[in-house]
Parts: sequence; structure tokens; C-alpha cells
Amino acid sequence: MIRPKTDGSAISQLATLVSGLHSGEATVFGITHDSRSVQTGDLYVALLGANNHGIDFLDEAIANGAVAVASDSHGTQVAKQKGFPVIELVNAREDMAKLAAEIYGHPETRLTLTGVTGTNGKTTTTHILRSIFLDAQKHVGVIGTLGTYLDEEHLPGARTTPESTDLYATLAVMAERGITHVFMEVSSHALALSRVSGIKFDVAIFTNLTQDHLDFHGSMDNYFAAKALLFTPEYSKQAIICTDDDWGVKLAAKVKIPTVTIGAKGEWKTTKANSSADGITTQQIDINNADSILVSVNMLGSYNATNAACALAATQLLGLPIAASLESLKKVRSIPGRLEKVSIESPGTAIVDYAHTPDAVATVLTVVKDANPKRIITVIGCGGDRDSLKRPLMGKVAAQLSDIVIVTDDNPRSEDPEAIRKAVLAGTKDCPAQVLEVGDRRVAILQALKLSEPGDVIAVLGKGHETGQEISGQVFPFDDRVVIREESKNV
Repeated sequence: MIRPKTDGSAISQLATLVSGLHSGEATVFGITHDSRSVQTGDLYVALLGANNHGIDFLDEAIANGAVAVASDSHGTQVAKQKGFPVIELVNAREDMAKLAAEIYGHPETRLTLTGVTGTNGKTTTTHILRSIFLDAQKHVGVIGTLGTYLDEEHLPGARTTPESTDLYATLAVMAERGITHVFMEVSSHALALSRVSGIKFDVAIFTNLTQDHLDFHGSMDNYFAAKALLFTPEYSKQAIICTDDDWGVKLAAKVKIPTVTIGAKGEWKTTKANSSADGITTQQIDINNADSILVSVNMLGSYNATNAACALAATQLLGLPIAASLESLKKVRSIPGRLEKVSIESPGTAIVDYAHTPDAVATVLTVVKDANPKRIITVIGCGGDRDSLKRPLMGKVAAQLSDIVIVTDDNPRSEDPEAIRKAVLAGTKDCPAQVLEVGDRRVAILQALKLSEPGDVIAVLGKGHETGQEISGQVFPFDDRVVIREESKNV
């Protein structure tokens, strides 16, 4: 994780931001919640986790250079017994964010921040904005699923929205390097777990809400409530809300901050989008009964027209001329793992997409279908330790919109891969597609390539840009795009 330079903060002063309770004195120059990531001079935040308490890793943190600990009452007692300086936390995650903001000099106040949330479209919308603002000669940062971007530099990341200790460090580095505009994906987990606590976004964007993450939130209402936090005065100054689904309508009706609605019945009224064979999607927008504008974006699919409309509205709120933004939309920089075409040496056309929800799978395969391929061959799986209710739904959608479906492994994580595949396969019953089960993802991709004929499209879904596959706690190198190219030589 990248770190900025800091002047140092005294434990006694930091304690006044949280409980006020502290013991001992030290000056800290950084902060982290991960004992493995501790650097010399760090404040180590020991959190209670699902399986362990962070204080169990105190010795590792000390060995790596920690000079103080922030934790709950249990953690501080353990640290005190070792004679270590401590700060006691009351609301651990909120307090962690406060400490990180202070240690890193409140970088959020020196940046223009846009937060994008929604089940689908977060990555695409942030990267459309990045492309437009780079064209406008701005210094641009992005934080999200694809990692971190500082202008043209790319750094890989583990989470859609980093924990607050890493997030504030990243924002501070961005401010240090002269970045002016930051576009950030804000996940429901980040909002529920206070990862973005203390940040007030200049603009917040809502794309949509469809089933996902119910393993964490428990219900769609809870999932929505987490997303809706971003659109409160505490977190954002103004909002852009797509109202093409019921959740967007519900959100627009309850927000208390200035809002622009986008959709068929929005203040930015959109017409049906049309995609052409040359990869351009166009859509007309009537803005507040003013003159109409025609949006053209070099991406396929009506959903990308909607993402482009949301980004366009944001550029206007952020002060860019709308005419210049419209020109930039015609040449948006490519986005890894999003309807990404992969060159192959065997018959057919191959694409890779991150689609990992029922709605996203339906959206991508509909775009493919609209291109009138001879057949659609879909390779799909579901991740382990995630929302299990969506698995048969994803299988059903794939089998409804494809000619051949190969159910394989995604990231099984700690679950039994066969059990995951079985759940996906259950949704494919009574669908017209030919359905195969091939557990090994490489072999599944090879099988799809072997079945492909000229005019077919092979859609490999679920992992997109990812370069690893997590199985039983280990991450093995695996990039769908690389594997497709390699195996196409073996057909």
C-alpha cells in the first residue's frame, strides 16, 4: 500500500478525537489495521474480526515496527500488559477512520471527490469520468475494483473500496502528487463498515440496485439502506440518481441533498439507446426541458449509455463544459474486463466480462445477442463465500440467453466447488441451452473454444480483469484473457 510523508502525530492528541482514553506516549507517522502491513512508526489498529481479534497479531505488528496500538478495551488491556502505548476505541471502525484522516493530514479536504455506488456500473462510470477528465488535462485519481490509478500509473488493489487506513493513505498520496479530481467506487460494505467515514463527496452517483451481497446484508432492504447512506448530507453535497429501477425512484424520493435524476422519466430524460456494428452506442437526452443532446459513447449496450449519461451529468456539476465531455465520450479509454474482446487463433469471437450478478449476466448477454451472433457459448461460475441465493438465478439467465452454457469454477474460496456448481446448474433446468459442467476453469474455456464455430461468440463471465483464482485460501495465477489466448492455440 502506498504511503504519504507525514509530520507525525502524538498519541495523546489523537486520543482526544476518539474516547480520550490513552496510556503511554508515542509519535506515529502512519496507521494500519493489518499487522502484515505495519511500517516503522505506525499506529496498529487491532480490530475484532469474524474469526480472530487483531490483538492476537500484536507481536507481529511490533516486530514490523508498530510504536502504539489502538483497540477496544480487550485489545488495550493486552497491549498495556506489554507496556505498549495505547488508545482505547469506542466505535472501532469510525474511530479508525478519524485517526487515519488526522494522521494523514485530512487529504479529503484537498481533493474534489466523486463517489459512485450501485450493484453494476460503478467501475465503468468511474473510468468514463477518468477518461473525460484526463482529456480535460486534469490530474485524476481512481479508486475501485480495478485498483488505484494516479493519472496514468496503475496500482493493483484488493477491495472495491479500501479500509479507511489504506483509503486515507491513498488519498494523501494523491494530494501529495498533485491529483485534483478523484473518482471512487463506494461499495455497500464500505458504507456499512465505515470505510468512508469522514469523507464528504462533492458528487455522489447511484447507478442501480440488483441482487447481490445478501450474505452480508441479509435482505434487499438492508442492502439499499447501506447504499442510501452515501446520499445523506453527512456523506455528500449533491447527487445524481438513475431512476430506471424502483430502488432509484425510492432513493430519489427520500434524499435531502440537491439531486439530478437520470432515466426515462428523469430530469435528464433518456430515450432508448441504440448500438451500432462499429461499437458505438447513441442516446438522446432532454435536459430539464432544454435543448436535446445526443450522447455517443464508444461502448456497446444501453447500460453503458446510462453509465455515460451519469458521468456526463457529473462532469457538468464538476464544472467541465458539456460540449467537451460529449467529445470525450466518443473515445473513452478501454476498461479492462468490461465487454473486453480477446484476440484468438480459433474460430469465433471471445469476450471477457466481470458480470457476477444475475442482472449483469443478463445485461451482457443481451448486448451480445443484439449483435446477432450465430451462437452464444457462455462460460460461467459463482464465487464462494458470497451470496448463495444468486447462483441458480445466474445459471437460469445464462441458460435462457445462450445456446451453450459451460458451468465452471469462479473463485470457490473456502467452499466446495462442486456444491457451488450444483447450485448454478439447478437454475439451468427447463432452459433450451445445452448445459455442460466442467469444474476446471481452464479446461472449461478450452471446451468452449473447441465448440466454437465461425460467427459464434464465447462469453467468459464472472472474473473480468482478475488475475488470480482463490481456492481453499490460496490464490493461484489465473487471468481469463491470458487463458483464452493460450488455449485458442490448442484448438
